[in-house]
Amino acid sequence: MKIRTLATAGALTAGIALASVIGGGVASAATPIVQPEQGRIGLSLSNAETAALAASPIPDAIANIVPGSQRWVGRAPGSVITNVDGRASAPDRVVIAEAAAHPGGYVNIYVSDPNNPVTEGYIVQTYQHWN
Repeated sequence: MKIRTLATAGALTAGIALASVIGGGVASAATPIVQPEQGRIGLSLSNAETAALAASPIPDAIANIVPGSQRWVGRAPGSVITNVDGRASAPDRVVIAEAAAHPGGYVNIYVSDPNNPVTEGYIVQTYQHWN
């Protein structure tokens, strides 16, 4: 239980760091997302913010804090990233960069309560979007 609490605290810290790094840009357009029914909060990033996140150390920091079994990736239709043993075959940084490489592509990143049955134990959820 202590490990889960520490992982949650680490993910929340990483989420705050994500918000401050991305929010510190000149013209930040990160849109907060609050979904209490899903047990999560997050940010919807613009294409430029998504690219900046992919180029930053934040995805690796989150991967070092939150185990892979507690991170989930929702890939956009047409993603070249595949699943291997139920997990994305690429690091989170690559998943984020793939979204940024598409015109209008972006990610939504959530920090969730791993104890909420809706989140199924995931602490960090990343969703790709593009047209």
